[in-house]
Amino acid sequence: MRYSFHLIIRDEMKDEYIKRHNNVWPELLKLLKEAGVRNYSIFMDGADIFGYWECEDLSRTLDIINCSEINRKWQDFMSDVIITAPESRTRDTVTEVFHLD
Repeated sequence: MRYSFHLIIRDEMKDEYIKRHNNVWPELLKLLKEAGVRNYSIFMDGADIFGYWECEDLSRTLDIINCSEINRKWQDFMSDVIITAPESRTRDTVTEVFHLD
């Protein structure tokens, strides 16, 4: 299944957001893969962040990610950059209207 998300970051932190994502912790990358995340991309348009990723079982994937200490540390690390509330960062309510494989 395909999933997307939308975040808003602090306008003055755009360069910092890019810098941090150019250096994502290896432990976090490992966690994402172990949780079943694949084909993960993040796009930036001003202060708007759009992400896309795929996994087989969203509930299982989110359980693994959200219960991990490394994810908690990453969220804390990013909290000064991201405006969007943590509880609204991952959702499966976005309707896909077109897809080309």
